[in-house]
Amino acid sequence: MKPYTPVPAHVEERLEIAIICGETFNLHWAEADSDRAFMGKVQPLEILDRDGMRYLRARDEQAGEQLIRLDLIRNLPTPVK
Repeated sequence: MKPYTPVPAHVEERLEIAIICGETFNLHWAEADSDRAFMGKVQPLEILDRDGMRYLRARDEQAGEQLIRLDLIRNLPTPVK
């Protein structure tokens, strides 16, 4: 598993705004264990702390609910219009 690297504050702030506003993002992220990449249209639901790491709980349009480690998000989220 990749070690956790804290993300810049502006990334978390952007996600928190998206949660409050009910935005949907095209998001690109990876799995911690395999580095397998994913891309999907997700709606951020909340930011969680678990085992010293921060996660985004989000609803993926295709795969349902996802738990995405913040440091494994590979793009700065921008809203889908």
